[in-house]
Amino acid sequence: MTRLPRLLERLSLVEQSPSVFVGGAGEGGVGAESRLFGGLVAAQAAMAAMKTVESFPMHSLHAYFLRPGRPNHEIAYHVHATKDGKNFSSRSVEAWQSGDCIFQMMASFQRPEAGVTHGPTMPTVAAPLDLPNRDELRGRKNWRELPVDVRMVTEITEGTPQEPRQSIWLKANGKVPDDPFLHLALVVYSSDRTLLDTAWRPHADQGKPAGASLDHSMWFHQPARMNDWLLYDMYSPIAEGSRGLAMGHMFDQQGQCLVTVAQEGLVRFK
Repeated sequence: MTRLPRLLERLSLVEQSPSVFVGGAGEGGVGAESRLFGGLVAAQAAMAAMKTVESFPMHSLHAYFLRPGRPNHEIAYHVHATKDGKNFSSRSVEAWQSGDCIFQMMASFQRPEAGVTHGPTMPTVAAPLDLPNRDELRGRKNWRELPVDVRMVTEITEGTPQEPRQSIWLKANGKVPDDPFLHLALVVYSSDRTLLDTAWRPHADQGKPAGASLDHSMWFHQPARMNDWLLYDMYSPIAEGSRGLAMGHMFDQQGQCLVTVAQEGLVRFK
């Protein structure tokens, strides 16, 4: 049995009081060195915001990671309505844990509207089931239990410098209910996988990394379904001042660009 049901439970959140939602971590939400995975915090914050704007879909979010989270403490997400207009709504979200604000996010929602279209071209890559699992390559014995199946299109980052670009396939490791909020939250959760690692690749021979995400932005162009494979194509245009910038696009298997992501994080060595 995978940890996906536990993650979906964590993403459901409990409304503690009006516009205050509570979530936690546990299995599926703890990153390296028993730290709270930033993708989980961002996903829960997105879910909290969506619970207060049910008429429009979310089209973007912009977030800052302020302090490390604790994996075994509840997080209270305070949602503030900053705009409710005819075509757009916006929400600000603060995540509080043990008296500290650990995360802030602004999210914007838009009434669906037709308009001009263009987008990036999906790269031609091998099929996901023909590729190795990233967590297995990293020596994680429980890789079959993890909530998201990650398949490496490019070589995994190790000790040899590589081009600051990589691609992975992503898919929920189990069946996700037909709830658009859950699917978007899972996309947010998954978007933090390997993104900052892209900025490490040219410097992989300089030591063991000790980085952390600083901010995270996402734009949702079309609904993404985590029951289907998504190609996450990432690149890092620059690293400077101990910070690396990484960007990426998520495509469905038909080549449609669904999501664009950008993140800046610390690029340091232990």
